Amino acid sequence: MKLSHGRAVFLMVAVTLMWSTAGVVTRQLEHARSFEVTFWRSFFTLVSLLVILPLFLGRELFGKLRHGRAALLISGLCWTVMFTAFILALTLPSVANVLVPVAV
Repeated sequence: MKLSHGRAVFLMVAVTLMWSTAGVVTRQLEHARSFEVTFWRSFFTLVSLLVILPLFLGRELFGKLRHGRAALLISGLCWTVMFTAFILALTLPSVANVLVPVAV
């Protein structure tokens, strides 16, 4: 996928804004438990990736997934730990105490 400089900068800024507001939005969910938030966050990430990745990679995606093996499993494990730890951390200290180390 080739991006122009302007589009790449736009995407970097957009992703940064979405990531930085995740803590604030998550803290506003008063009735949802941390594992419930983690489940729905993971579910919508899966749905988004199932739509976005085939658009960019086409049929190559399925071949890459089949041949990913260990790297794909390690990546999935890392994402699982990151998603769960981030939401659990947000439920314990203030949002600032979590987002500052993440931003660093």
